[in-house]
Amino acid sequence: MTEREPVPIEDILPRILQDYSDEPRGWRILSTPIGDMLVFGPTSSFQLKLIPLGPQKYTGAGVEITESKKTLKRISRTPEFGLRPLSSGDITDLIQAFDDPQTSSLKIQSILSRTPQSHSDLAESDVDHILSGPILTRPDFGSLDPEILKRQLLLDRSASDVFRRRYPMRSGMYF
Repeated sequence: MTEREPVPIEDILPRILQDYSDEPRGWRILSTPIGDMLVFGPTSSFQLKLIPLGPQKYTGAGVEITESKKTLKRISRTPEFGLRPLSSGDITDLIQAFDDPQTSSLKIQSILSRTPQSHSDLAESDVDHILSGPILTRPDFGSLDPEILKRQLLLDRSASDVFRRRYPMRSGMYF
């Protein structure tokens, strides 16, 4: 997979999940309301275009990227994404904290400061609740870097092609 060749999202998501499982620290995820995503990990980064097929199912296209240091530096200041286990007490504290914004903020900070865990670590532990995120949402990625905007246009076309090829009857309703 090269930066210039988008691949179907179904081929790139397993790689992202494996990379996260190998090292759950240092991930940052940004999204837009129209399905564009930037996924920055400690050793690999990706730009994606997702087309929703259902609540937890997507198709689309993505590319692995090597981003400019300026863009990475800006994004590295955002909160770290991760899967964090929550106890029943955490849930109770959060619900009670909604009445007091200051307490709520402190509780959320406390949870986000916990070390993110991999899928396999969570599966092996006895966890009832998991906090996933944060995923920051922006209106668009155009202001981050001109290269991101160029790739976004390429991924829009590639995702539409994948959607039409894999789901011809469904895509006919939209295109």
